[in-house]
Amino acid sequence: MKNNLFGRFITIALVVIMASNAFILVRIRLLINTNAILRYKKISYIVPDGLTPATTKLLWDESLPAPSGWVVRYASNGCFYCKLDFEWERLAPQLELLNYRTILLLPKEENQFDENQIIPKTAQQIAFIKMDWIKQFRFTGTPTVVIFDTNGRMLWHHNGIMSNADYESAKKAITNNAKIMNEFPRRKRSGY
Repeated sequence: MKNNLFGRFITIALVVIMASNAFILVRIRLLINTNAILRYKKISYIVPDGLTPATTKLLWDESLPAPSGWVVRYASNGCFYCKLDFEWERLAPQLELLNYRTILLLPKEENQFDENQIIPKTAQQIAFIKMDWIKQFRFTGTPTVVIFDTNGRMLWHHNGIMSNADYESAKKAITNNAKIMNEFPRRKRSGY
């Protein structure tokens, strides 16, 4: 009888261990698929607070309309892949047209772009940023693009060079956001 009871205990313990291992493996798999996680995860978002390479605060042209959202592009002027990201060059004017403000997040101060290289032209560069903000997102390499609405909800996220399908996906996200904004206008929009 003791052997039968001990055998059941071992069987139950093994089933519990296998179930917990399966749960851990699923969690690891989901963490590896960052695009899927970040698209649906709601993050309390604050517009990144930082300094330009000239160590001055970001200043936005007050004549610009209130933003529809924010775009943060993690990029470097020396990044080979950033230079090949032609879909970003297509997407940036669309974002600008819909009043998204673009921030170029630089890995280091010396990675800043020349004024003639900045896409879109109204983008602001940040070289020094608070780490608590950057830890919320998976900036694992350049280029990375994250698009937010004005309420801080992440609309779209992508690591690496964008394909045409990525461009279409991002365009759909910002277009849907524009439709929502037009259907449910806010009384007051933030104008950071």
